Amino acid sequence: MPTDGPHDDGWTPAFGDAYRTVLGAIRDGSLARDVDHDELAVSGRLDLDPTVMHGALERLADLGIVEFVADSAVRFGALSESAWIDNGWLLIGLMEGVMRSALPALTEADAADQAAVGEALRRAASLRTPELDGAFWASLRFWIDRTPNRVLARLSARALERVRFGTVRTVPFRATDVDAWVASAQQAVRYREPASAERAAHALARLWEAQLVAAATDLSGWPGGPLAAAEAASAASAGDGAPDWATWTPDDLWWDLLAMVRDGTLERDRTYRAPEIAARLRQPVRTLMPLFRRLELMGLVTTRPDDPEGIRLTRPGVQHWVDSLQLCSTLAEMCARWCIPTLDADARAEVRGVVAVLRRQARIRDYGYTVTMVELSRVLSTYTPNRWIAGNLRVALSRLAFVFDEAPPFRQWDVDDVFALLDQAIATGDAVSATEAMHALGIRYDMHIVEVTGRMDTSAP
Repeated sequence: MPTDGPHDDGWTPAFGDAYRTVLGAIRDGSLARDVDHDELAVSGRLDLDPTVMHGALERLADLGIVEFVADSAVRFGALSESAWIDNGWLLIGLMEGVMRSALPALTEADAADQAAVGEALRRAASLRTPELDGAFWASLRFWIDRTPNRVLARLSARALERVRFGTVRTVPFRATDVDAWVASAQQAVRYREPASAERAAHALARLWEAQLVAAATDLSGWPGGPLAAAEAASAASAGDGAPDWATWTPDDLWWDLLAMVRDGTLERDRTYRAPEIAARLRQPVRTLMPLFRRLELMGLVTTRPDDPEGIRLTRPGVQHWVDSLQLCSTLAEMCARWCIPTLDADARAEVRGVVAVLRRQARIRDYGYTVTMVELSRVLSTYTPNRWIAGNLRVALSRLAFVFDEAPPFRQWDVDDVFALLDQAIATGDAVSATEAMHALGIRYDMHIVEVTGRMDTSAP
């Protein structure tokens, strides 16, 4: 069962216990799937405080296995096999950003802990013991628990929980060729450089491909190996298992609510009751709750598990911006790797056109460059077949766009190598070239973070 992470604000042991109780009841069949349940009846049956249980249900809804279908009614489900595979690749991709952001924060004690985690995984794989499953997930959890990037940590933790607990049948980790992952992770700890984190993340991706092959019997299998499985999963997930926030389209109500947050109608650092905001917009509270959740994903409001209708407006700071940019960089690389090999002629022309505009803007120092850089990520997400990855990037771009009243301009003009690699990737459909291009762009984002945070430190009173 999942453990409570260091980034779960307000997630007290009572909520952790309720979460595990409800998840256990779903997985052992005590709570029937695909039928409506009354929340109060479930809380009584499981002997849980209704407010505490609702907080647990909200987190389970993030995993995709709980749906709020009506007032006080919920339905329990499970990820489809296609959604499970797509979400697994989301987790593996997020780990690169998690590792890159964690490296500067590691201590000597952390290094010793990582060595022990790696040795436990290597020993379990060598001996083929039942501890292999837990040891593998512990090797990922080590990094998730140590990154200072709160949003990367939360998204990765939820993705890990989906992979472990989101399906009807448990899919244990079975791949045993773990040496490259263990060794490269240890080298990342030793050298503390972005390139070492990238190498470790790519070793992890190769290990995950082996896991898809090893787990084929658990998943009922697709012919043709892991790549065919991933392709089949992505095609299926276009209409099956994709999360609501990945397919959600903004409407007028959303823009009205966002405007209230942005223009000061709702004051920063103040807590409002959901019915108060609903009355201003003349909408039912239930209609607004998913929109509050989206604002929370964007980092513009917070809620506590014990008070879901208390909507506190935040005052995002520079660390929120740093976290959001690191998340965008990680997800944009994933989108490039997924979509470049699948582009048709029209899509290639569209992406190539955005790159051409960026090249021209960089040459003449056009400050529209910042907006076009965001447009590149948006276009890559549009053509990414994995909707878990694409949906997360769209949310991340929203976080980045609205964290400050004015976004810091991107001033990394010397990026010809990035554009050349992108052109090569687009022309050949080569995922490796696309990955190399986004790695090079990631270095520019790191430089951008140093420049912006230094400028803000200088201007601070």
